Amino acid sequence: MSDVELVPVPRLEWSLATEAHPPALEAAKPASLRRSWIHTAPEQQVLELFRKLQGAKRRLPAPWWLRALDRGEIESRAAAFEIEDEVHAALGARPGWVFVPWAGVGETGYWEYAPSDRAPMRMPTTVVLTDEHRGWLNVVPAHCDTEPVPVPIKQATGLVSMLPQIEVW
Repeated sequence: MSDVELVPVPRLEWSLATEAHPPALEAAKPASLRRSWIHTAPEQQVLELFRKLQGAKRRLPAPWWLRALDRGEIESRAAAFEIEDEVHAALGARPGWVFVPWAGVGETGYWEYAPSDRAPMRMPTTVVLTDEHRGWLNVVPAHCDTEPVPVPIKQATGLVSMLPQIEVW
């Protein structure tokens, strides 16, 4: 009989599922970050593991789209990827917007408006993907100390129409 007892470690299992293989050393767009198991495995398997490990009280680090998919608010992972790519195309076509791939585990990244990164501001205007509402985007205006309330935006079309205003905040 073996003295070894295996104990499941949900956080470790999830960490491995969200780790990029191979790691994205440079990511110029959200698609560059889609290298982990959660991005490439069959969608139903990803959802099953997420639900198994999520539990009643845990909030696993996960991309915005996986939480929305789990709640049935977005039709598929592919639809979420389209939203990410549309936002990137809209912002990439305008001067001053930079994609920042260094977000949380499994996250998509975010975009910063470089011209808003000026004194006395400590944080530039930022566009982030979110599962907080079905527009899927929040814009956080440039700020000094206290982070302002994020402004909900309705997908890339809403963002494009708001960009002239957003870029002067």
